[in-house]
Amino acid sequence: MDSKRQTRSLQHIRHFTAANPGYLTLQGTNQYLLGREEITVIDVALPGAENIDGILEQVERMGGKRIEKILLTHIHRDHCGGALALKKRAGAKLGISNLRAGYLGGEDFTYASGDRIPYDGGELTVVHTPGHESSHCCFYQPRQEILFTGDHILGQGTTVIPPPDGDMESYIKSLEKLLELRIRLLLPGHGPAIHDPYGKIREYIEHRLMREQEVLESLRKGVHTIPSIAARIYTELAAPLVPFSQLSVEAHLVKLAKERRVVKEGERYFLTEKA
Repeated sequence: MDSKRQTRSLQHIRHFTAANPGYLTLQGTNQYLLGREEITVIDVALPGAENIDGILEQVERMGGKRIEKILLTHIHRDHCGGALALKKRAGAKLGISNLRAGYLGGEDFTYASGDRIPYDGGELTVVHTPGHESSHCCFYQPRQEILFTGDHILGQGTTVIPPPDGDMESYIKSLEKLLELRIRLLLPGHGPAIHDPYGKIREYIEHRLMREQEVLESLRKGVHTIPSIAARIYTELAAPLVPFSQLSVEAHLVKLAKERRVVKEGERYFLTEKA
């Protein structure tokens, strides 16, 4: 796609980054605003006035008249924590995955994989991408070939797969499913836009398969507990991220146990003959 067409396609898409930077949220949560006059918002991180005011000011700057609807990629607080506050302030309709109907207590509609959601200037297709969170959805704009990825794919680094709701097998399958879409741009929930979508998707798949092999190799070397496996694999990690590295190791072990390639005995994991 040439640069002029790319610029035109993004003229009705803006974002306001929430002031919640951190190890997992990077610079903060990207809250996307789509449309001409009737604006659709994807994810609302914080309920405070600073964040809600910032979103409303961005609506005004892009020529919007009001917020029509709010969509959520998933139910983690850094993506839905301000949804009810924005709904109340703007009088918008709030949507959520049908798998989480009633979770926030103020939803107006639900959506499922394959549903088409119109907005002022285009249409989004819901793509169910479980893995990071079981109800996680990406939103695909087929005309512009843009995918809003939430936490499924980040602009920097990789996402955490936290058991028991997070599932590594589902996550890898969800990544593979995205390769079937025509995508030219990924707009993640955290970090910068990704202009090499297929390269990034394949990188994510290869990274998870590489980590899986490292888990198996650790077991072959006689390292059998989640903390010790994580310490062996993640050798240069900031202390606040250590618990999350252990969650990722656990997610890999859960997948391997489902495949009967490892077996759990107490807090220790062992290879099976199938491994």
